[in-house]
Amino acid sequence: ISGFLRDILLFSMLGASMETSAFLIAFAIPNLFRRLCGEGALSAAFIPVFSKRYAQHPTTAAKFLNIFFSKFGVYLGVSTLCVGVFLRLLMRGISCSKWYVVCELTTLMLPYLWFICTAALLNGTLNVLNAFAITAFSPILLNLTMILGIACCRLYATPMQWVMVLSLSVVIGGFFQWILPKWQLKRKGYPVSWCWEADEGFTEVWHLFVPSILGVAIYQINALCGRLFAYAIDPTSVSFLYLANRFLELPLGLFAFSIISILLPKLSLSISQNDTQHTHQLLHNHIQLLQLLLIPSAIGLACLASPILNVFFCWNRFASQSVEQVVPLLRIFTIGLPLFGLTALFPRIFYAHHEAMIPVKISFFTFIAYLISALGLSHFFQVPGLVWASVVSNGLQLWLQIRSLQEQYPNLKISYRSLLHIPWISNILLGLFLVFVNRQIPWSYNKLHDTLYLGGVIGAGLLIYGLGLLTLERKYFSLLQPLWKRYLQKR
Repeated sequence: ISGFLRDILLFSMLGASMETSAFLIAFAIPNLFRRLCGEGALSAAFIPVFSKRYAQHPTTAAKFLNIFFSKFGVYLGVSTLCVGVFLRLLMRGISCSKWYVVCELTTLMLPYLWFICTAALLNGTLNVLNAFAITAFSPILLNLTMILGIACCRLYATPMQWVMVLSLSVVIGGFFQWILPKWQLKRKGYPVSWCWEADEGFTEVWHLFVPSILGVAIYQINALCGRLFAYAIDPTSVSFLYLANRFLELPLGLFAFSIISILLPKLSLSISQNDTQHTHQLLHNHIQLLQLLLIPSAIGLACLASPILNVFFCWNRFASQSVEQVVPLLRIFTIGLPLFGLTALFPRIFYAHHEAMIPVKISFFTFIAYLISALGLSHFFQVPGLVWASVVSNGLQLWLQIRSLQEQYPNLKISYRSLLHIPWISNILLGLFLVFVNRQIPWSYNKLHDTLYLGGVIGAGLLIYGLGLLTLERKYFSLLQPLWKRYLQKR
C-alpha cells in the first residue's frame, strides 16, 4: 500500500516519460535480485538448511548464520563491484541516450542490490524464528524513503535530476531495510558478526542455490525482459506495463508472497520431521487459501480496472489518456493472477525436499517459451502481446510443475482437479455484481465522486463474496477463520 502511494507520487511528478521508464528498468534489476534472495532461489535454499540446523542442532545455528552471511556478503559485494565497473565501461560505447540513462541509473542503485539481498535473507532467518513483523514492515521503510526522495526532487529542475535523486533515495532505503532485521536478530540472540570458517551447511545452500536461480525467478525475469522489450518498442510504454504489473503485485504481495513466506519454514520443518500427513494437509490448505484470495482479487481488478486506475493515478502529468492505455494491459494480467501465485508456490515444495534441478528444467522451458511468444506476439499486438506472452508462459510453467510433482511426490496428491476446488458460486456472484454495478454507476472521473463510489462498490463486493462463502460454501470460509482469529489476537 505504501508502495502504491510512492508510485502515485512518482507518476504524478514524472508522467509517462522516457526518464520514468529508464528509472523503472534500472529499479527492476536490483528488485530481480531481491526476489532471487528474499522470495526466490537463495531463500528457498537457505531456509530449509537453516531450519534443519535450527531443529536438530540449535547450538550451532548461530555460528552457521554468521559463516553464511560473512561469505555471502563478501561474494555479493565483489560481484556488485564488478557489475558497476562493467556498466561504466559499457556506457563509454553507448550512443543511444535512452539506454545510456538506464545504465547511469542502474550504476547509482547498485549498492541497494547488496543491502536488499542481505536484508532479504536476514528476514528469512527471522521467519524461521517465528518473527514476521519486521519482515512485513521492511518494505515500508524503502517506500517512505523514496517518498521523501520524491519530495526532495522539487529542489531540482530537470526530470533527469529527479530520477537521479530517486535512485539515491533507493540506496538509503535499502540501508534501513538491512539494519532493522539485523538489529532484531541481535535482540533474539542471533547477532550477525564476522566468521569465516568452513561449514558443510554453506556448501549445501550453495549447491541448492546455484542451479535453482532460474527455477524460482522466472516471473521477475519475464517482467524485466518485458520492460526491456517495451522500452525498445516505445520508451514511454514501460510506464504503462509497469502500472499494470504493479496492480498485479498488490494481491501477490499482500496474499501470495505473504502466504508463501509463512508456508516455507513450516513446510521445511514438517518434511525434515518426516510428517507426511501434516505436510500434505499444510500444503493443500495453503493452496486453497491462495486461490480463495487471488481469484476474487483478479475478478475485482478486471471489472473495475478503469475506475481504479483513474482514481489512483490520474494526477498532474499522468493524464486520463495515459491511464486508459493501462486498462487493457491490466485486464490481460488478471487472467494470469492465480497462475502467478501458484507457480511461485510450487517450486518451494521441490526446494523443501532439497530438489533443485526439476524447477530449473521447468523454468528453462518456460523462459524460452516466453521469449518466443513475446517476440512473436509483440510483433502483431505491440505491448499487449508482451502481457499475453507472460500469461501463456506461466500457464505452461504451472502444467509442467504439476506433472513433475505428481511424478516425484505422489503422496502429496497434487493434481489439476485439486486446483479446481474453489468457491465457484461465490466468485460468480462477485463477478456478476461487479459487472452490473460498473455499468450502472455514472463514473465522472471526479475524484471525490468516484472515490466514494469505488469504495462502496469494493466494500459491497467483499460483503457479497464473504456472505457467499459463509452461507453457500462454508468449508472454504473455515480456511479464513485462523487468519481472522490471528488478526483479532494482534489487535
